[in-house]
Amino acid sequence: MTHFNEALRIALHCMRTGRLRTILTMLGIVLSVSLVIAMHGLNTGVKHSYGTALDNLVAPITVASGAVANPGGNLPRILTDDDVAALSHDSDPSVIADVIPMLNGQAGVRRGATVTRCAVLGTSSRYLSFDNGAVFVGSMFTEEQYKDGARVTLLGSTLASALFGDNADAAVGSSILIGRQEFKVIGVLALVGRADYTAVMPMTTARSVLYGTAHSITGVGVLATDMSQVPSAITQIKAILDRQHYISQSRYRDFSVSVTQNDIATASALLTVLDWLTLGVTAIALLIGALGLANIMVITVTDRTHEIGIRKAVGARRGAIFRQFLVESVLISGIAGLIGVGLGVGLTVTGQYLLPRYAPMWGVPEVSTAAIGIAFGISLLIGLLAGCYPAIRAARLCPMDALRH
Repeated sequence: MTHFNEALRIALHCMRTGRLRTILTMLGIVLSVSLVIAMHGLNTGVKHSYGTALDNLVAPITVASGAVANPGGNLPRILTDDDVAALSHDSDPSVIADVIPMLNGQAGVRRGATVTRCAVLGTSSRYLSFDNGAVFVGSMFTEEQYKDGARVTLLGSTLASALFGDNADAAVGSSILIGRQEFKVIGVLALVGRADYTAVMPMTTARSVLYGTAHSITGVGVLATDMSQVPSAITQIKAILDRQHYISQSRYRDFSVSVTQNDIATASALLTVLDWLTLGVTAIALLIGALGLANIMVITVTDRTHEIGIRKAVGARRGAIFRQFLVESVLISGIAGLIGVGLGVGLTVTGQYLLPRYAPMWGVPEVSTAAIGIAFGISLLIGLLAGCYPAIRAARLCPMDALRH
């Protein structure tokens, strides 16, 4: 404890006297620690924001009927409700989050004197989670309306504009004719740049009123739990449908599975680069801090050689000298580490307010308790490693040579 108090007194004395090299060394450690915390917070925010958007973009997988048939065998099988049931029940829920049936077609749409032709999609009430869509006004049809085959529909934004002008609110509650059947408009979908000229309705309604099909569907939407599970989801989809369609060889598959694989690869590469960039910047900052502290401690040992000689002359052992300089090094780096923690947390909190307003693509930085603990621990480790050689050098000084210095 005596050695600790002595080292603390000397360390604080160095900082109070304002030695430029001590201040610069502490500044390097402060910047190192604050960079660790701030970069971790920024990295977490970017990955969370970009990863969430990416999951919504590439996690959906589309299964469609194909035209390949086994030569000399049966004709290609179409997709049916049984395929949807098999995908729902036989898949791993940790890989496949949801299975959405889809029945596509074309039909004429009329409102008063306005007549147009659009795509009509019959699907389930969970379709918007697969399509990453949203309802602009109104609401999505419910599961009860799906089971009852209710004659309700949602209009894509462009289709709603063609029928009702720019007043989307006027569309909700109105009646239109799809084919020769009357439907109630219960919502208008938000503009997404695709499928905006589409009417969406319960698949049960589309079957009974428009298409007359009993069990067949034109496609299946499969939603993976997240981006990393997409390859596993594709493997499971193919295995289940191969069994359903009695496919013995992949080249004879009568269905296709599609997903934006290029986006997955590009996104994974970008996130990996971000991880390495964060690690690189942090490593450089820590190296600068460690070298700076080691240099200052070597200079401190040289400046205090006479003091070391006096202490040894009055009976101080090598271990006492070694501990004094080692503790002093750890104290300097620890105090700088605390300042760096405060600065890093301050930068992260500031980013939480400024980035969403001025640079929303960077997400919202997150303050991590683990990052704070690791950063402060690293500052103490820097002091320990940087102080070892100077402390050993001080402990090995010959008392007579030191007194003559």
